[in-house]
Amino acid sequence: MAFRLSKSGKYGILKSLMIDFAAPHRLCIRIMALSLSITGFLHAQDDPEFDPFSDEAAAALAKIQEAEKPDDSHQFLEPGQVRQLNELAQPSLVTVRQIGRDGKTRGTGSGFVISKDGLIVTNLHVIGEARPVEVEFSDGRKFKVIAIEASDRHYDLAVLRIDPGEDVLTPLVVGDSSKIEQGELIVGFGAPQGLSFSVVPGVISAIRKLEEGFVGDGETPEYPMLQLAMPIEQGNSGGPILNLKGEVLGVVTLRHRVTDNLGFAVASDDLKLLLDKPNPVPMKRWRTIGTLNERLWTPVMGGGWNQRGGVISTDEMGNGFGGRAILLSSAKVPEVPYEVSVMTKLDDESGAAGLVFASDGDQAHYGFYPSGGKIRLTRFEGADVYSWSILEQLEAPSYDREGWNHLRIRVEESTITGWVNGVKILELEDDGLRGGQVGLCKFRRTHAEFRNFRIGENLEEKPIAPELLSRLSTQIDEFVDEGISEERMSDFSRNWTSSRELIRAKAEELEALALSLRSLEEDVYRDTVINEMTMLLDRPESEIDLFEVGLQISRLEDPEMDAEHYRAVFAQLIEEARSYVKKNAPDGVAKEEAKALIAFLFKESGFHGSRAEYYHSANSYVNRVLDDREGIPITLSVVFIEMARRLQIEGVFGAPLPGKFMVGLTHGSGDGEETEFIDVFESGKMMSRSRAARAVWELLGSTPPDSVFEPAKSRDIAVRMLRNLVDIEINRKQTPEKAMGYLELLIAIQPESGKERFQRAILRVQDKNIVGAREDLDWLMENQPPGLDYQRLEQFRDSLPGK
Repeated sequence: MAFRLSKSGKYGILKSLMIDFAAPHRLCIRIMALSLSITGFLHAQDDPEFDPFSDEAAAALAKIQEAEKPDDSHQFLEPGQVRQLNELAQPSLVTVRQIGRDGKTRGTGSGFVISKDGLIVTNLHVIGEARPVEVEFSDGRKFKVIAIEASDRHYDLAVLRIDPGEDVLTPLVVGDSSKIEQGELIVGFGAPQGLSFSVVPGVISAIRKLEEGFVGDGETPEYPMLQLAMPIEQGNSGGPILNLKGEVLGVVTLRHRVTDNLGFAVASDDLKLLLDKPNPVPMKRWRTIGTLNERLWTPVMGGGWNQRGGVISTDEMGNGFGGRAILLSSAKVPEVPYEVSVMTKLDDESGAAGLVFASDGDQAHYGFYPSGGKIRLTRFEGADVYSWSILEQLEAPSYDREGWNHLRIRVEESTITGWVNGVKILELEDDGLRGGQVGLCKFRRTHAEFRNFRIGENLEEKPIAPELLSRLSTQIDEFVDEGISEERMSDFSRNWTSSRELIRAKAEELEALALSLRSLEEDVYRDTVINEMTMLLDRPESEIDLFEVGLQISRLEDPEMDAEHYRAVFAQLIEEARSYVKKNAPDGVAKEEAKALIAFLFKESGFHGSRAEYYHSANSYVNRVLDDREGIPITLSVVFIEMARRLQIEGVFGAPLPGKFMVGLTHGSGDGEETEFIDVFESGKMMSRSRAARAVWELLGSTPPDSVFEPAKSRDIAVRMLRNLVDIEINRKQTPEKAMGYLELLIAIQPESGKERFQRAILRVQDKNIVGAREDLDWLMENQPPGLDYQRLEQFRDSLPGK
């Protein structure tokens, strides 16, 4: 393109540009927008020799400027505006510090004040769990956090409470994020890389739901977030995003893994959900969430050990040489011979993590662990490497670098034997250390996880029955048994066409066998759960453990779930509640005891109704309710009812109100007897029967029948929980194949369930199990439970193949 310079055109554009160059304090966002507009205009011209410095170009620019007549406040930010917003926000900004066990800062983030009486917003990941937290204002004032007023894992938000005393706090106004416009100018505040009270301008470039895996596997938020075009660094998390009015539009939460100039914030309207329905936890109790049970475990040499969902984890370097840290079990160790085992996973092979045994509680012990892709057995007899002896270091083909590994050690009087994933890899003579304790160890900075820690005289898995082993072995021919050889490879090569067909046929045969065995494994496991559930529900009603019922349902979803861990966690929760109830309701009056239990769960321990993920399947699993302190009405009710049963609070029962399960409480006697209802989803709000009926009417538009105010049987509660899960899988997640396990269990405990039999028949047809589908349809035609069109059902049955 040739440029024909026109003096008037050149000066016209330069004059326009000089408007901004003459005011260098302005952000030249407008210039970029005008450049793009001019480019679009030029590309539309018919004349390929169009001169961008001509009078025509100057006229085009003037036309664009006249048409837009922009509001300067939405096009660029002047330093004066930034200074004003900074002056407005600074008194409300805090640096949030998570304090480690050694009193040192373990993590830093940002936060901001939202109430004069001491409420401060930040991210949940900033404060973590089981750690003291402090905040510092820009003027140097420091306050300890006395309570977590609200928290939500889904939104990664936390609302902290401090006691400002006589100090006056300046809150920011939480704005309306529903009115955000794409391209709106914003200012962010935070502590990037620990540099507290920093300010940066930016733009809301979009409001979007991130694609799965954008942040990381299982970590990407499932709700729309504010996309920010502004620098985001470590330490910005929890900081506010302000509009030009000084209103909070969002809370900085994520930054892009590749570029620092792209971040994401939780919208202010999502923050309001926490403010409307807080779930307070005093700091003394918050510091116990996610911690190890001190009666079961003793940390040695630091390491930052935590436990959640039956998984023990550590991500801090230990205080010992080489970052060594050990965690000793309080369980009694049998006399030799004995065995100890654990499942472990490392995120970094440069570190190490595994088993400890024969420990003196300090520096002396054995360690059996993976490190650098190899397996080591080491005898530690002091504080440094000069007193350590690597007894064995070897490659283990059975070791999985990417996943979980099962480590097992057998200790005898003079020998030590080790297995990795069921394969024996070492056996050696060494009797240097005996007696003592057993436990876990980790080295260096690796993040390590452990589960299914076991101690016993013999932890070997039961071998396959001989007849089954013989039957399965016949499926494998000489080729599979002996592997490949040069002679066999030569034969295959000479007869490639025939060999290929035979090899492919054998591969398909073995693949089909593997698929069949996996299906058999699932069926056997499911039948085991069904049998245990049936035994539970066949007990007298007063003896049925509802938490155990819920735990069996959870087992269907997660065969690897550590049920013993959750039983222990629930038992500990009950003991804490027992002390609280006894202190706050010493007279033993049922209503006062129930109120005390309500306060313990919903004001002291952080349990709450799910704010945003009501239909997430985790809300229907009692183990996840314990993990997250979040659930739906029926699972929160199960926790409450079973705790009341074990605490011997009389008159508590499940009330199966349609649309919202509640807890009933009958108290008093004679003419003074009264039944009230507890809405556990709304933090334990107590109400009369008429108010409960009105709540149902407001929810469903119909008056509930009298029967729903009567105590529900444990079997009916289990059925309702299972129906929730079936509905989630079939209707909400559109994954009907995952509903089969729940349907099988539901029908096993309530065989007359017509709707569920029909659903199972459909799923069986889809799975090509025509025989099973016909069995369900025949049962339905014979028993004819209400709610189905039997003429069409008969037609459907008759249309199935193989009649």
